[in-house]
Amino acid sequence: MRHSPVWYKRVPMRFFVLLSLAASAAMAQSNPVTAEQARNIVPRADLADLTHAQRGVFLDVATEVFNYAGCQDTLAKCLAAGQTDPHAVRMAALVKQLASEGHPATPIVQLVEQYYASFDPGRRVRLNAAACPVDGKGPVTLVEFSDYQCPHCALAVTPLEELVEKARKGKARLCAKYFPFTSHPRARIAAACAEYARSKGKFWPLNATLFAHQEQLEDENLKAYAKEVGLDGDEMLKQVYAGKFDDQVEKNRREGLAAGVESTPSLFIDGRYNVLPIKPWYLAFSVDDELQWQHEEGWKFGPAPQGRARAR
Repeated sequence: MRHSPVWYKRVPMRFFVLLSLAASAAMAQSNPVTAEQARNIVPRADLADLTHAQRGVFLDVATEVFNYAGCQDTLAKCLAAGQTDPHAVRMAALVKQLASEGHPATPIVQLVEQYYASFDPGRRVRLNAAACPVDGKGPVTLVEFSDYQCPHCALAVTPLEELVEKARKGKARLCAKYFPFTSHPRARIAAACAEYARSKGKFWPLNATLFAHQEQLEDENLKAYAKEVGLDGDEMLKQVYAGKFDDQVEKNRREGLAAGVESTPSLFIDGRYNVLPIKPWYLAFSVDDELQWQHEEGWKFGPAPQGRARAR
């Protein structure tokens, strides 16, 4: 049994976790658990809609990880009858979601521990969320570093847009930053074009178009995309190749490097590096957790059970 969560490095660990999640076939299988058995062990967790195998994974995780706030014990014990701590129910929702997607216990433990460790103020980074294109309004700021030739960045466009414009409208805002890789020859030019569009109040339309056509970013393509969103493509490329926007693109890239960015998309939520998938459920969950963390002024524990204290 673990007595404290493992504190991983912020960025490299993400790749380890994602690779672990993808390698589920190589992981040991959890014992199947019926709905009735689960109710007897963790009655505060609603696991009725999971399969027997997924409940087994949930229980393996719940007996391994400790609750992140409130009840100071394993998640399983904090979900037992007679317990009332709401944090355990919230943590159970995250574990349940990961288990429902078919991931095995070991990488879920690693991911959940890293996620809650990221709330530590000492692990957050300062990012300039003023000098960037912003979509949405709210007390929680998401800063995304992306590359216009990165396929995963293109997949993140819709979930992030829906988060700030619909799912958590009024609660979160998105700040876009450029992080072009030298291995992507048209990414920096595309970023400069996006910065030109920003100067004309057209960043978000062109941003969406560039990601939608990221395999076609030659000059003639860029001019056509500019025209689609109401911009002068010739003038745009003239200013881009004159280097007018190079400083801003490079400033974003250096800010990302200073924050520890090694891959794209890299997302920070109020300065904490996001380790969860950039998918609707996880994004909404993360924003809600951030709001709760602000409300509680940090995670706090209740008395240790039976006088047992543990390090956190």
